[in-house]
Amino acid sequence: MSRSIIWGIVQFVVLLFTQVLVLDNINFLGYVEPMLYIWFILLLPIKTPKWLVLILSFLMGFCVDIFAGQVGFHTAVSTFTGFLRPLFLSSVNADKQLSSFDLPSSETMGFMPYVAYVSVLTFVHIFALIMIETFRWSEILQVLLRAGLSSVVTILLILLCDTLFFRNSKD
Repeated sequence: MSRSIIWGIVQFVVLLFTQVLVLDNINFLGYVEPMLYIWFILLLPIKTPKWLVLILSFLMGFCVDIFAGQVGFHTAVSTFTGFLRPLFLSSVNADKQLSSFDLPSSETMGFMPYVAYVSVLTFVHIFALIMIETFRWSEILQVLLRAGLSSVVTILLILLCDTLFFRNSKD
């Protein structure tokens, strides 16, 4: 097995178990639910084939659903996020020529494009998940508040992990 495949498997397992064993138990007043497993989808190599991104996104969401005892919410939303990912990568990163093996990170993309990429996809993912769970337009303000707060916490966790794991080579 190649090194990148082994790294991807380790990343999948670590993020999955971090999500289900630690982060699923955090629910601050019913409004903040960190979802670090999204980082797995966002961190796939830039030129990963779309079909593989969809399969891996589906598998991550399915595994989170299995451990959380849910009925497919994370599976559906993760697959949707995997579908949207190439669109946001190309729009945020249109002016840069990145290698097919580059991982999206603040180091390879630049800090602001990376923050934009992570922020938009994280908010869309969390908003869709909470909207599917709630499934009532009458509670849209509460859905937006939950999605906003959960997104901020998740984005901060992703940026912290990005800083820890992808330090600039000059440091």
